[in-house]
Formats: sequence, structure tokens, C-alpha cells
Amino acid sequence: MKLKKEFSDFYVQIRIDGEQDSLIDKRKVLQNDIEDNFPKIMSEHYIDLNKSDIRMFDQGSYKYNTTIVSDVIDRDVAVMIPLDISINSDPRRIKRYLKDAIDMPARTVEIKEPCVRASYLENEEEWMHIDLPLYAVFGSNVYLARGKATGEFSWEESDPEGLNDDLCSKINGQGQLRRIICFIKKWKNEEYSNASSDHQIPPSIGLTYLACDCFSGQTGDEGDDDLLALHQTMEAIKNHFKVSYDVNGEVASADICRALTVKPYSDLFQKMRDCSTNYLITFYKKLNKAVDNLTNAANVESEHDSGKYVQKVLGSEFEVPAKKASNANTSSKREHSFG
Repeated sequence: MKLKKEFSDFYVQIRIDGEQDSLIDKRKVLQNDIEDNFPKIMSEHYIDLNKSDIRMFDQGSYKYNTTIVSDVIDRDVAVMIPLDISINSDPRRIKRYLKDAIDMPARTVEIKEPCVRASYLENEEEWMHIDLPLYAVFGSNVYLARGKATGEFSWEESDPEGLNDDLCSKINGQGQLRRIICFIKKWKNEEYSNASSDHQIPPSIGLTYLACDCFSGQTGDEGDDDLLALHQTMEAIKNHFKVSYDVNGEVASADICRALTVKPYSDLFQKMRDCSTNYLITFYKKLNKAVDNLTNAANVESEHDSGKYVQKVLGSEFEVPAKKASNANTSSKREHSFG
């Protein structure tokens, strides 16, 4: 089994295991500000909201325990309130009130299309942001407030807690799957570090669902084989693409779909597709390159060479084992290119 220690060490290195103290403090202060200020601001606009009516809960990778280290810490915290959306039909107005409730010099607050974002800067560089998707409970349904400060808007029927339950049921108790999800997210961060637009990048929830769908657990006499599991899972994701080629054998189109299994049942890759069909072609090509490198990593005999190939997928922080001293009987073994 190749690189067992290296994968284990790498997982410890990239994973955020539980909440960091700084994030706990920021979240508590933010929640207190929302609970104290949001009802007052709503009241000023003749909307009844009690502090006890506000529910806040984690979404995303912190909920599923698949958060990895990155340049900017990203946290999703749902804000759910009872609201008559037949009267308050413009969610942008309610999002402005939420923004006003947390807007202060310690934070940079902006209204994003699916949420209100509170960003924290240090030396004029963002080091953390907390996204606050705002949900309205109306009747027996839940609705997400969509829309930027201006432009198109809607109350979109949603099921954030059902989404949490669905992914937690797939991931909890599945240690190797959780590790594979984290490795794939690290690959995404490496490949898209210079992306100029969010919609160029495969969404983490889309990758998480694809990893769950395509996961191929691999174990051996020495325990879990994460190299083989990562290789086979990413290869299965690649094979989910519908691909066509031009007369020169180049990729002409590539598409992949994965619908949410809860409301609103939307395709998680629709925004990539809507912004540019080239984004999905690039996604496929990057994935194909990763699979090729992992194939080589699995097939070469040397752990050093195998680690070099994995490093091309997961980045320079992945430790490459030292070369083992060779003897005269092994001098004729094939050399491997890392082009």
C-alpha cells in the first residue's frame, strides 16, 4: 500500500478539526449582534420579529466536518426567521435590514446574491468571512432570500436543514469518504487558485455530492488505501461527464449535472454552465489531468515517484518520501517523467 503515512499526515495538515477559537468568537459576536439589532431594525419598518424567533445554524463544510485550511476561512451560518413573504415580497429589503444589523467598522458587510457576507480584514487583507443566507419560514415552507442589493430577486423555496441531514447521513461514520472529500477540495483550491470569478470554480457542495456518489472505498491488509480510493473516486467523477470531441481529437464540449436531492432540486453546476460552457470544459480537463497523475502514482513502483505524482494533484504540501538507495540490480528500471 503506497503513501499510507503521507496521506495520513497530509489529512491532519489540511483539515480544520473543529472550530478555531477566532472563528468561535467572531460567530458568537455576530450572532449576538443579529439577535440584538435585527428585531429592532425590523420593528422600525413595521415588521414584527422577536429575538427568540431567530434561529441560526451551521451549513456547509463546518456542518459536514469537511473544512480544510485555506487562505480565507469560509463559514456558512443560516439565519432563519418567520416572515410573511406575501407581504414582504422583496427579499432584498429584508437582507438590507440584516446587513444594517451587523454593519460596523470591525467588519466589511456586503449583500451577495445568496447571502449577506461579513468579512474580516487584517492589514487590508481578508482572512475570514461568514456567509449568512437568510431564510423565511412562511406557512409550512422555507424560502431563501435571493438577490443582490439591486437587480433580480426572489424568495426561493428551500430546505437547508434537509440538505444538512442528507449530507451528514452520507458522510458521518465514513472516515475514508470524509478524507477523500477533503483531498478533492484541496485539489480544487490548487487548480483554481488564480480564478477571476467564483463561477469558474466547481462549487464545493457539487464536488461533495459527486464524491459521495462516486466514492470507491479501498482497504488492504494495512488498512485504508487513500491513494487508490482518491484515484478511483476522481476517475468515476470524470466518467460522469458527457464529452464530445472535434475532428482534431480536442474536447469540444463537456457537461456534468448533479441535482440537489432536496428543494429547490437545482443543478449544482448550472451557474458554471450559464456563465460559460468553457468553464465545464476546463473543469473536465483539470480533472482528467488529475486522474492521469493519480494513475501514474498508483502504477509506479517507487514511493518517491508516486509521491511526486500525487504532489501534482494535491500541491507541494504533500510530503514526497525520500528516494531509496538503489543497487546494481535495479539500475535498469524504467525512469518516469514528471512532465
